[in-house]
Amino acid sequence: MGAADRSSHIVDSTGLRKFDELMNGEERGIPVIDRSIDYKEFLDDFLRPLKPCLITGLTQDWPAAREWVTKDSSSDDLNPDYETLKTTFGQYTGCITFCGQKDRNEETIQKEMTVAEFIDSISSSKSEKRYLKDFHFMRVNPSLPKPYIVPKFFKGITLYCYKLI
Repeated sequence: MGAADRSSHIVDSTGLRKFDELMNGEERGIPVIDRSIDYKEFLDDFLRPLKPCLITGLTQDWPAAREWVTKDSSSDDLNPDYETLKTTFGQYTGCITFCGQKDRNEETIQKEMTVAEFIDSISSSKSEKRYLKDFHFMRVNPSLPKPYIVPKFFKGITLYCYKLI
């Protein structure tokens, strides 16, 4: 994997981990493809036959991948920049999913809370899995520059046009 791909990361409640350390797909028989793959080739080779793959480099151009993280000087690991996120989005509300908690109907518990409350909750309890669900940053504050783009592989209208959904 090239140096340009090192900006691709996976986020979990314990922070960010380097993509290449987590996703050794080829060792597990999962093809690793580059984001530059032609969409028709992706559609024919992976999506239509429902064949899993890992796509490298999807986030390398995203401002969020640079502006919402800090680098640990001792390990070069990237971690979420919680202070920037709280300053920028802390006052806005989102739907939080508590993955390990179920209600009496066995549905996963979801609660509305501010982004600041969410960040404080994941900072204080790293063992409990939760995530900010369906939080559309651009709808909340459209004056901000776009922090990311939805990759061509995941644009719903494209899937609909090819009658895959």
